[in-house]
Parts: sequence; structure tokens; C-alpha cells
Amino acid sequence: MTARRCRGCGHHELHRVLDLGSVPAADDFPPAESPVDPAEVSHPLAMDLCAGCGLAQLANDDTETSEPRGVEPQALKDQAAEAVRRVAEAGWLPGGTVREFGSPHGGSWVPLLAERGYRVGEQQADVVLDSFGIMHDADQAAAFEERAATTAPGGVLLLQFHTLGAIVSRGQWNSLRHGHFAYYSTPVVVAQLQRVGMRAVQAWTFELYGGTVLVAAVHGEGAPGPTVAALLESEAALADPGTVGVVQDAADSQVVGLRCWLEEERRAGRRVYAYGAASRAVALFARAGVDRNLIAAVADASAAKQGRRMPGTDVPIIAPEDLVTAEPDRVLLTLVDLLPEVSARWPELDGRWVTDDRFVSPVPSFARSRHLQWRLHEMIPGGAHTYARGPDQYPEFMPAVLTHGAGSHVWDADGNSYVEYGMGLRAVTLGHGYAPVVEAAAAAVADGLGFSRPTTLEVAAAEDFLELVPGAEMVKFAKNGSDATTAAVRLSRAVTGRVKVAICDQPFFSTDDWFIGTTPMAGGIPAGHAEATVRFGYNDLGSLAVLLEQQDVACVVMEAATATAEPAAGFLHGVRELCDRTGTLLVFDEMITGFRWAAGGAQTLYGVTPDLSCWGKAMGNGFPVSALAGRRRYMELGGLRTDSDRVFLLSTTHGPETASLAAFRAVVAAYRTQEPIAAMEHAGRRLAAGVTDAVAEAGLSGYVRVTGRPSCLVFATCDADGVPSQAYRTLFLQELMRRGVLGQSFVTSAAHTDDDVDATVKAVRGALAVYGYAIEAGSVRGLLQGRPVAPAIRRTSPPRALRP
Repeated sequence: MTARRCRGCGHHELHRVLDLGSVPAADDFPPAESPVDPAEVSHPLAMDLCAGCGLAQLANDDTETSEPRGVEPQALKDQAAEAVRRVAEAGWLPGGTVREFGSPHGGSWVPLLAERGYRVGEQQADVVLDSFGIMHDADQAAAFEERAATTAPGGVLLLQFHTLGAIVSRGQWNSLRHGHFAYYSTPVVVAQLQRVGMRAVQAWTFELYGGTVLVAAVHGEGAPGPTVAALLESEAALADPGTVGVVQDAADSQVVGLRCWLEEERRAGRRVYAYGAASRAVALFARAGVDRNLIAAVADASAAKQGRRMPGTDVPIIAPEDLVTAEPDRVLLTLVDLLPEVSARWPELDGRWVTDDRFVSPVPSFARSRHLQWRLHEMIPGGAHTYARGPDQYPEFMPAVLTHGAGSHVWDADGNSYVEYGMGLRAVTLGHGYAPVVEAAAAAVADGLGFSRPTTLEVAAAEDFLELVPGAEMVKFAKNGSDATTAAVRLSRAVTGRVKVAICDQPFFSTDDWFIGTTPMAGGIPAGHAEATVRFGYNDLGSLAVLLEQQDVACVVMEAATATAEPAAGFLHGVRELCDRTGTLLVFDEMITGFRWAAGGAQTLYGVTPDLSCWGKAMGNGFPVSALAGRRRYMELGGLRTDSDRVFLLSTTHGPETASLAAFRAVVAAYRTQEPIAAMEHAGRRLAAGVTDAVAEAGLSGYVRVTGRPSCLVFATCDADGVPSQAYRTLFLQELMRRGVLGQSFVTSAAHTDDDVDATVKAVRGALAVYGYAIEAGSVRGLLQGRPVAPAIRRTSPPRALRP
């Protein structure tokens, strides 16, 4: 939502339905020889929808230029004549005076009415005309009032507008322009007329611009006429942001489609020109990153635009005659309505016309997800309860808000389905909705979730855990991993009497001060907390030795392995020996490695037993359960069998909640009776091989690669210089999502089938084609829509701060 009020009704609640970022002003055409100024591409362009009256409107406009007068297309002249004929036939033109609120783009109906005996009125008039003029008024409320006041008593207002329904249904997103302040559905027009005391009595529709409506209105109250009522019913959904918001998807897909087509034409050695409505193509060209290498010139019949260039580009504007002389291989027509006219006028170009609507094709829509994401931002800081799930971790205009999942697939609020990777931030290994887990949890829920005393389920769950992790002698359950790791740190400090914590140089350990204080998001954390935490390098035993020998360290906190790093020979055993020699506790973070490397965690796989270990994520296949486990002599300090001062280890109301413990037991049963890790690794190996082959075939081996353990794959994306790039990563995510693959990684589950993997590899092949264009161009400009993703943990909201 935005803070500005509606231009029509003054309502304060506005929903963003189309955001084109910063583009050049659509009415400022610099001289062709002038250098391109980066400041040209600096004007925000977005559309909001009023929650009160449903008016779609230009969000802000900081442009102050005046477009050179265009030449009125023949299609517009023909439609005007037909409109006057039909209005007269309906009896609304008996004679008298006429006054017109004209469009700055040219064209007038006054000569047509003069032929019928009308004369121009000075103040009020019997017929007031407005054909595409009212949308140019920033104050829509005042504009409707002025037209009503100008219409004489007993007179008629004829108001013509390009309907929002056509813009939405045909993906005509480039109708949004600076200086065009409103976009109307018939219900909005009727409501605005009623507000100024006028009644819409008749309506006519035309095919111009894909859908144009002409409304006749008179003074007075009463029900709309039947032709108007029919449009009211058919366009009622246009007050819904989820309906109107599909224009964003059309904008993004059309721009990428156009850019890819232009790249293909360039590679084939064909010369592409464009024709017509240069102002309409400004945002299209800017978003597609067009330059003279892709489109040699734009022809426009307006002499005032000839000799100038497209704003923000070096593409010159030429006369149509020069276009014919150039003998282009392709001519991109930016306004499909012109096709009959230009085909008849220049038959020499037959077979070369390509209309820009060719690139508007059915694509996955994220309109409802975007609307829901805005609502989330209104209620939840950051728009998500986990930073790694935030919208800034995905392509800007594709914040899929999910509704449900099954196996390896998920569905979003727009009905899109995806093969999902990452699987709930690696928390799901058996697949979404895995029946035995769901059934066990449901049965537990039926008997009650939480009680005032321990349950038999806690006994059974603890027995299962300790049998699974032979190096652990006691366990305590909680709800999230951060509680477990912080409890481990607290316990280590109590055992050793030391304060400092040595953490491995790995991504994440806890949301608590001892760790977050060391990250860029350290706001609100006393500096002393961060100073007590020191770092060492993974597989760098020397760096840890220096810390432990020169400082009093309570514990070493580390992952035994990560997706991209396996322990070097002797490293983990060396860490164990250093900790033993210096009296430091060793804490393994098994959040990811547990149930993914091995059922008993990395400690069982690598044969190194920590003093304490912390568990979570896949323990419950998505159910919220975590655990702190470790040696009895340490864990008992949080119990009742100690002579020492007691440690407040873990005490959570919901830690022993029965549904999650039952889910955990069902997970353990699955690992005992099946081979989920083998299934994950099988899918991962097939996926890694398929993606690697696809990358090699695309000639992109230096730019995209899959790495990691087969059960925990990640992908790396580099720019044209081979440097890791967030922008190129976002482009890859964008194109995968368009093809039905969702994930910040390629982390598999046991539910991923061979068919899922094959579908993913196919999606990767399609994404690599677009990626290749970006590598060849040396930039994602024109291919990536929206801003790149950003690190989840960063100091400031930019580069993905919410747009105003």
C-alpha cells in the first residue's frame, strides 16, 4: 500500500498493481545526436488501484515535459466517425452547441459534429466531448466535476476511454505512461459520474486499442441504462488487485520475450527496425534494454519526433519513408491497431511486420501473491516470519505466497504449481504432507497438545533420539534451533566458567545476541555480546588452535560439514583434540546435517563425538521440534541431580508439544524402515548430472554450476566476468519460476522422483537460454525484471527496500 490518497475519491488505501521501476519520461524525446544521459532513466512509473473506488491510477509523476504532437492514426479517425454515427443513431445528437475536452495526443470530434450543424459553445454546451482526454488530469475528482459543470441541463456528456478490462485481458501494460493519471473500468466511470450528479444512460464498445468504451451521461439520478449495466456486471472484478495485477506479469514476460527475440534476430544477422507510437514504446524499450544494436531505428509519422531519439536509448526516430529505404528484415510494430493502415500504405514491407503483442503470451501470474505480500508487509515486519523466506530472497515481482504442498510439489495463491527445492529451508526430507507423519501428529492432536506434566510420548521420543544418536546421553526438546544452540552456549559457559565462544566461519547459528551481534544486522545488541564471539576458518585447524591457546574459550560451535565443504582428512579429529587439550566444549550444529547426511547426524558419519549437539529442521519433517543433546555430566547441570549451581538450560511451554514429538517419532520410524537419505542422494545425483550436462551444452560451464553433497545441492551463478553475482542468480531464479521450479537451491527430498528431476532439467535448459543472452550482453538489463535479490542478513533495507 502507498501513503498517497486516491485521485478520484480521496481514499487512503491504494494497492500497487504494476511497478515498472524507473524509466524515461514518455514525452521527452531528446535530439538524436545528443548523448544518452543516465538521468533520463530516473522517473518512477507505477500503477495503484484504489481499495475504495477501484480507480486504477498513476502512482506518482515527477516529469515536466511536453510530448511533440503526434499524427492521428487512421484507425482513431475511423473509430471517431463510427462513434458519432452510432451516438446520432441512438438519438443523442439533436443539435445545438458542442464543447470538447481534447487529448494532448491530438484528434478531435468537433469537425464531425460541425457537419451535423453543431457550433462550439463558450461555457456550457449541449454536447460535451471527451475522447481519451480526462485521463490526463491529475486531479480526477476535479476533472469529473468540471465536465459535469460544462454539460448544459438536458445536455449529454460523451466520455470515451480505453477500458481497464482490455488492458488487463490483453496484457496492455504499456498503456501506463507518465501523464496518464487514470485507467478506467466502466464501474469506476459510472461511480465518478454519480458522484457529480450524472447518470450513465448508454454505452458503446469498440475494438480500438483492444477495447474502448464510450459512455453517454446526463444530469440526474437513476439506474444506469441496460447497455451500461451489462458492462458493470462484466467488469466488476476489475476492483480486485489480484485481477488487475496480472498486467505486471504481462509486462515482465513481454519484455523478456522481446529481448530474447531481438537477441535471436541479432545472432541471425537480421536487421530490426520499429514503427509507430514512439511514446508508447518508451517503457518497453527501457525495460528491455534496447539500443541500436538491437533496433536500428524507430519510424514515426510525426515530423516533430523525427530527428530525435528514443528516451534513454541511442535509437533514432526516422520518417516512415526512411524506414522503407532501409529495407529492414523485421519491423516491430508497437501498436497493433496500425497494422491495416501501415500494410496498405507500405506494401514493400509485407511479411516483415512483427506486432509487439506477439510477445504477450500466457504466463504464470503472481498477482494474488503480490497482493498478499503487500498485506503481509502491512502486518509483519519484512513480510515474512523468517528472513530467508522473505520476498527479497526471490525475484521482485514473483513473491509466490504458498497455499499447500504435496510430496515435492507446492502451489501458490495464484494456482501455480512448482517442483520445490530447499524443502522448507531443508526442514522437509520425506516430502510435504508425508502421510505417516501427518497421521501420527493428527492422532496426537486428538489426545491433546500440551499438559501440566510430562507425557509418555516424551519418554518414547527421548528413547528414539538417544538410540539414533549414540554419542548423546541426554536430550531436551524445544521448538527452534536457535533455542538449542543458545542453550548449548549457556551450558558451555557454566561448565567452563569462560565467556568467549569460537564459531566456525559458517553462515548461521542462532537468532540470539551471541551470534547475531557478529552479523551486519547487529542493531539493538550491546557491543559486548559480539566481542565475546570469535571466528575461525573451516578446515583451518591452525586458526582454531591460535584462538583456543591464546584465549579462554567456553565452546567451539560449528557444523561438521556444509553443502559446499567437506571436512579435510583429520580436521574434525583435530578439533576434538584441541578442545580436549584446552578444556573447551565442542558443539556440533546438526540442524542441516541431521537426517540429511545421516539419520544420526554428521557425528556418526565422520566418527567424531561432540560434547553437545543441536538439532532441528528435518527432525519433524516440517513440524516444529528441535533438540539439545549431549554428555550426561554436562546436561545434568540443567536438571535436579547436580550439586553445582543449576543452569537454566531449556524451559519451553511448547517444547514437549505432543503433535511435533509424534511427528518426530514417525520420522525416526521412516528412517529405520526406509532409505530416505539414499532417495535424496539418488535424486541429487541425477539432478546434478542433468543440470551439469545442460550447462555444458549451453556453453555456460564457466558461469553456472551445481555443487554440494547430493542430498544438499546448491547452485552458483556468475556474471560475464565469472564473478559470483546476485543479479545473475535472480535471473536464474526468475526463469526457473516461470518454468515451474521454485527454490533457492537444489536441495532434494526423498519425495523427488525421476520425473521431477527431468522436469527440472528441462526448466534449467529453458532458463539457460535467457541466461546465455545476459552473459553475451554482459548485463542482465532487459532480461531481469525488478531488482536483484540481496543477502537475507544485511545492515540496511536497500537494495530491496520497499518502493514508495
